[in-house]
Amino acid sequence: MKTIQNSLFIVFVISVFSALSSSDVVTSTGITHSIVYANDKQALPLLLAKKDEDIVVYKKDIIIRSDELKSEPKRNQEEFKTVEKPEAKKQETLGLDIIDKYIKEGKKYEARNALSDIFINKKIPEKQKEIKEQLDRLNEDLIFSPSPSSDAVMYTVQPGDVLARIAKQFNTNYELIMKINGKATTRLNIGEKLKILTGKTKILASKTDFTLTLLLNDHYVKQYRIGTGKNDKTPVGTFEVKNKIKEPTWYSPNGGVFPYGHQENILGTRWIGFKDKPDVIGYGIHGTTLPETIGTASSNGCVRMINGEVEELFDFVTLDTEIIIQR
Repeated sequence: MKTIQNSLFIVFVISVFSALSSSDVVTSTGITHSIVYANDKQALPLLLAKKDEDIVVYKKDIIIRSDELKSEPKRNQEEFKTVEKPEAKKQETLGLDIIDKYIKEGKKYEARNALSDIFINKKIPEKQKEIKEQLDRLNEDLIFSPSPSSDAVMYTVQPGDVLARIAKQFNTNYELIMKINGKATTRLNIGEKLKILTGKTKILASKTDFTLTLLLNDHYVKQYRIGTGKNDKTPVGTFEVKNKIKEPTWYSPNGGVFPYGHQENILGTRWIGFKDKPDVIGYGIHGTTLPETIGTASSNGCVRMINGEVEELFDFVTLDTEIIIQR
């Protein structure tokens, strides 16, 4: 009798497991679920369950618990939040750390170039003033002194050399060679060493910031304050240098021709003219007899500079210097 009871129990258990495997779904004991098929071809049933029920869904070889489905998106979201801000802070810190490292190692050229990129692209806007001051200190040695640097060659004066001819050979201006080397006259001595800057100059002017930035080989040299045209008259775009004139005559748009030194001549000591474009004629960069207008939009469209600063810019600019004016 006992054997028969055991046999019946085994048959019962087998029947129960067979019923469960036919639906491919296992649920907790005593809980009833509805089974809904998306279409006739779908082999796996979808469960309509209550919110707090613990369900194990078998699909092929993947087993996922319902509580895991709930927690996964939350975990991913938290992980994303903890990574984002520290990463940005880390990049900023690393950039400044590299500058300090270069300076401590005496690598002024590398430090200047890295700082130049940070400054021009405003990567750390709250530190623009501090970065500019550091760039100016570095360029006092790299650009504005006779000391050798990667921006220049050291030229040995040969018999028969003339300063203007040397400048033309290196596509620069003799005034700039004199300034950098601290020469009061154009006289040369055989065997004399001259530092000569090499490469291409470029000018970036910002109407919004009222600044003009001089670049050499796309690296910061110096930045100046400027005045621009009233009523947005200063054109935006890329321009080429047409001419360079010392002590220019002013041809007033209202009529009249005023030579340098005339009280009506507002051009100051230097003129750097732009090549004309359709609808853009007669523009340029010049000095001013109205220094109080620097930092304002008050000209007839040209870019104004302090006389001493436009004279320095004038010495760098050549006829292939690119001028980019932005808003």
